[in-house]
Amino acid sequence: MHFSPYFPHVLYSVALTSISINSVSQRKKAEDEKSRVQAQISILESIKQQLQSNKPLSTDELERLKKLARASAGDAELAAAPKEEITWGDIFSGKKPVVAEDEEVSKWDMQDLESLRKEMSK
Repeated sequence: MHFSPYFPHVLYSVALTSISINSVSQRKKAEDEKSRVQAQISILESIKQQLQSNKPLSTDELERLKKLARASAGDAELAAAPKEEITWGDIFSGKKPVVAEDEEVSKWDMQDLESLRKEMSK
């Protein structure tokens, strides 16, 4: 088997691109999480200052601030959802992710299944 002399360069380029995209994604997630936590801390400090002051705090205002300080439902769902790991071996072997019974099959998977059925019936 004869490989092009450019094959190692292409392979390194793909690897570096993959690593850089992953790094940017991880950095963005960390920044988002940090800003979310800072916002929660700021809201809780505001509640603390208002409770320590002599000014009466309305119940509605307190409930609104407590609601803001709680993690959003979307964040809780993301944290609670099991994350399926996809390995490079799965990618290179062409292995499809397993779909749970309660999940819907995407239109792309349905198209793949239909094309396989057509090929098998030939």
